[in-house]
Amino acid sequence: MKESQTFSIKIYNTPIEIGLRSLVILKSSDNQIMDLEKIMYLDYLCLNTSDINGPTSLHAPIPNRGVQVFSKKDLIQKGLSIMLTKELINLVVLPEGFFYQISEAGKVFLGLFQTKYFLDLLERCQWVLNRWGNESTQEIKLFIDNNIQKWGADFLTYNETDNL
Repeated sequence: MKESQTFSIKIYNTPIEIGLRSLVILKSSDNQIMDLEKIMYLDYLCLNTSDINGPTSLHAPIPNRGVQVFSKKDLIQKGLSIMLTKELINLVVLPEGFFYQISEAGKVFLGLFQTKYFLDLLERCQWVLNRWGNESTQEIKLFIDNNIQKWGADFLTYNETDNL
């Protein structure tokens, strides 16, 4: 008699999930090329649109969520590598560095998704890209640096916020 096995498949915060989100960001960018840092910043903004006076955030707010901006850089890089191996994005090498752009196959692939979460993510990415898409990586970084302490501070008590 065979023993039953239970398999646990982790999807949240994996290179696959974040790679797919990066693909949606690149799709929303009207074919522009982006470096890893810009994708990293836009990923945070797309998930936390409430922090920047946009639509309701896709993910529930957590304390000190601003630190998530930088904590996912390695996962985003791994996710982009997966998307590259599947030819869903193109790598563009310029003297300034490495940049990513969605491929035609990536556009077709994303056309297959129809879940509510996907459509909500696409809507938020388009909203963020309408605002931040033409800004440089440095301009987005400056905005984030100037606001990061506020994001998640709503969970602190009144006395703790006096010290911010």
